[in-house]
Amino acid sequence: MNLPQVKGRLEKDYFLNKLNTWRIGGQAENVFWPEDINDLQIMLNWCKKNSIPIVLLGRGSNVLLPDRGLEGMVIVTTKMDSIFWNGDSVQVGAGYSLIRLATEAGFKGFQGLEFACGIPGTIGAAIVINAGAHGGEIGSLVEDVRVLTPEGKIVVLNGEDIEFSYRHSSLAQIRCWVLESTIRLKPGGNSSDIKEVMKTLQHKRRQTQPLEYPNAGSIFRNPPGYSAGQLIEQAGWKGYRVGEAEVSEKHANFIVNKGNAKADDVLELIRIIQQDIKNKYGLVLEKEIKIINS
Repeated sequence: MNLPQVKGRLEKDYFLNKLNTWRIGGQAENVFWPEDINDLQIMLNWCKKNSIPIVLLGRGSNVLLPDRGLEGMVIVTTKMDSIFWNGDSVQVGAGYSLIRLATEAGFKGFQGLEFACGIPGTIGAAIVINAGAHGGEIGSLVEDVRVLTPEGKIVVLNGEDIEFSYRHSSLAQIRCWVLESTIRLKPGGNSSDIKEVMKTLQHKRRQTQPLEYPNAGSIFRNPPGYSAGQLIEQAGWKGYRVGEAEVSEKHANFIVNKGNAKADDVLELIRIIQQDIKNKYGLVLEKEIKIINS
């Protein structure tokens, strides 16, 4: 089958463990990095016409990819990283690094993104899951979002019309793909003060999270009124292993890859922890990570 003519990079039989922060996953049949929105549309239309399954990835910081690999087309948005500053707002492509944007905003004296200085995802993925930390959330800063609908249409959604809640947005329900977004920040800040706040938050992150090992961030959402990490630690799971996947000794809501962990190892850890927390405390731990199956 002849692939379409596109500008972006296209690889066959590419290892998924290179595309996610957990460093887990088998081979993908095809991986494509579109250069821009038009490039993405060409590939999506071709896949749709030829009934090729599609998986969309950003930096892979919040996903578990399968050991058995993926058929079809994996599309990685990290080259869709356009950016345009206009006063106190910034229009930014879906593949732009959230950490990079937070850092650049701070240097320019814009406040609002300090909380994101340690979140290793892309803007597009961050908006879909309403990424947040330290009391801040990306959804509160979204002015509008340009999305591609399942029907292939590009539409602009007003931020006020998108429902944002804890680690969730209504964009996930309508199954559209974020292309770019306008983020509005608070001007007039002192860049030195903002950088100092971010330095403090980054230090706290290094002290409390297992950044020395491949991981995908928090595994479970916090149940209302509880900390998932504290519940898991209290239940005695710190340091528990399945294969080379381990519940972090530093933060119990992280599962780290201690060498060559498999997706099945992680899934088994998730399953037994969920069951134990339900048995002991009557609470259901909902997954914060996205699990992509083959």
